[in-house]
Amino acid sequence: MKPRFNQPKGYRPTGSGSPSYHYGRRHDYIFYPVAWTDSETGTYYEKGYYDENGRRYDNVSFEKNGKFENVVCKCQYCGQETVLDLTSEETANKALQCPACGAPMSISSELDEYDSTEGRIPYSPEVTRQGGTRKRSHLKTILIVIAVLVGLGIYGSTLSNDEESYDSGQTITNTADDSIVLTQTSDHAYTENGSANDKELVWDDETGSYYDASTECWVWYNTDVDPAVWQYWYEGISSDYGDFGWMEHDAEGWWIEESAGNWVALPSQYDTSNLWYIED
Repeated sequence: MKPRFNQPKGYRPTGSGSPSYHYGRRHDYIFYPVAWTDSETGTYYEKGYYDENGRRYDNVSFEKNGKFENVVCKCQYCGQETVLDLTSEETANKALQCPACGAPMSISSELDEYDSTEGRIPYSPEVTRQGGTRKRSHLKTILIVIAVLVGLGIYGSTLSNDEESYDSGQTITNTADDSIVLTQTSDHAYTENGSANDKELVWDDETGSYYDASTECWVWYNTDVDPAVWQYWYEGISSDYGDFGWMEHDAEGWWIEESAGNWVALPSQYDTSNLWYIED
């Protein structure tokens, strides 16, 4: 997976749908179906295909089964655009004639070879993880308390009791050694402490997260904050939020990081019927 840089930001899904991912041998592309303005920076972005370097293309045609599909060609004389399926030989010799006037046509589309490795994940889950959470950390306070306990000479016994209490409540760590087996407790909730194997999360080295293929969800347990919290990356929702998009669930429902440190209730246009979460 190619790292992504200089990417457009602030896209929100509309009636035209969410961005789609397309993988070629030369570039990886995200297609945005409509133009938009990033509300945070005021930057205007045209619709089209954006590669991993942030370069935009009006059209990208992929070679599949020996042909480039949906190649946009433009007449150099009358300006008419024609969409064709072309072989590699036809794109190489460029002897294309306009069906309207017979003048030569040029190829407007970016040409790339289709990468048949489908199901590859967007790069976003790894590069956007910032350790942020809607819940503020009290780590500094905890460290001060520990320092006081050490000075009083009771740190050892207290730490032992705290560790025992912590271990009994939550044993999950982000590690490549194990998968996580979950037991379903309600329509959308799961727990890692049950006996049934209703869902299994596998470790994904590329993103440093657990992955559930059935819902295209990446999960990690954020221990950089106190209390620690499960965070979720749902493809088709989180991917709409550019450099952010990690989600959390609590008694009030679903939340999503819209921008750095700015958590909002998940907008109502998203379908949450397939979303699940792990109970603390």
